[in-house]
Amino acid sequence: MYTVLPSPILHTITGLRFQPVVDFHSGQAVAHEVLVEIRNVNLDVLFASLPTRCALQIFFWQANTLLKMQGQGQYWLNFPADKLLDPRAMELLLALRHQRRLTIEIQDPLTLTRMSKLEQDSVHKNLHRLKAAGWKIWLDDLTCELADDYARLALPFDGIKIDRSELSLPGRFDALVHFVREKIAGAVVVEGIETAQDLQRACASGAQFGQGFLWPECRIDAVVTA
Repeated sequence: MYTVLPSPILHTITGLRFQPVVDFHSGQAVAHEVLVEIRNVNLDVLFASLPTRCALQIFFWQANTLLKMQGQGQYWLNFPADKLLDPRAMELLLALRHQRRLTIEIQDPLTLTRMSKLEQDSVHKNLHRLKAAGWKIWLDDLTCELADDYARLALPFDGIKIDRSELSLPGRFDALVHFVREKIAGAVVVEGIETAQDLQRACASGAQFGQGFLWPECRIDAVVTA
């Protein structure tokens, strides 16, 4: 586990939540995004202010916990964008025996666009190193405003998750999905699907996968013991 300056937040975790990523063609879950459960805490508020060091500790704890579970489930884990420049984090990712069961989901897409050219070149190199080691890598929460930047960056993503806010803007949503598939990555997940109407709109856009409260999540008890 990534254990530099262990965070007290790790010891407030009470479980893991599994949100299905659903294939529109088959209607079946092909993977699950895995989130921590902390009781009586608004996780959106917490993680908005959580140091990325702590988020990284959570990533590696989740990874090790999931890889000990029986079965061949596919799990997507949130990874802070700025840690793509952290040599120790890269070393640990390259050493982790992920069994091709884990997908890195890069958070904070704005962070990558604000890096210097030298930093962006380092991220590009590190992503290629991770992919050579068998990692699958997706970008989370892409919005229309950032699409041109990511087309220019040409980072080697396996797919893109469209931010939930875009689904409520039908005028530009379809165009965004088309642009992403043509210019950034061929595979697209639409986030924020809550109703049958949302699902219909997402399926018609050309995206292949969806995620949202339309499909119930599940959970397991899990705590940090060290």
